[in-house]
Amino acid sequence: MLLSVARKELFDLSAIDRAEFIAAIDDFEELGPCSSLVNTEKVQGDMYEIKTHSQSHWLRGFYFHFHQGLWVITHIFAKKTNKTPKANIELGLARYKALLSTNKASLQEK
Repeated sequence: MLLSVARKELFDLSAIDRAEFIAAIDDFEELGPCSSLVNTEKVQGDMYEIKTHSQSHWLRGFYFHFHQGLWVITHIFAKKTNKTPKANIELGLARYKALLSTNKASLQEK
């Protein structure tokens, strides 16, 4: 599942970058995050990143396991250097925490 802001970020990528990232998502969904064919890495806490690349960019998407096999992508971006900018990590984590707190609040209301 993509957060709506992550979906917008996906469609803001160039057509080539978007196709590469969608292929990575398809592999993730079909093979799972533990497959050696899917390039993932732990970022911080329960936040992970799915990694792929195009001819001109490294492409990243931050995600976390939400509930019973549902994985949520919080932030998608392209980068030209090997190091992930701290601002991108902070944005992915902030969206992750916001979704968790919103979901927790709605569950407590029921």
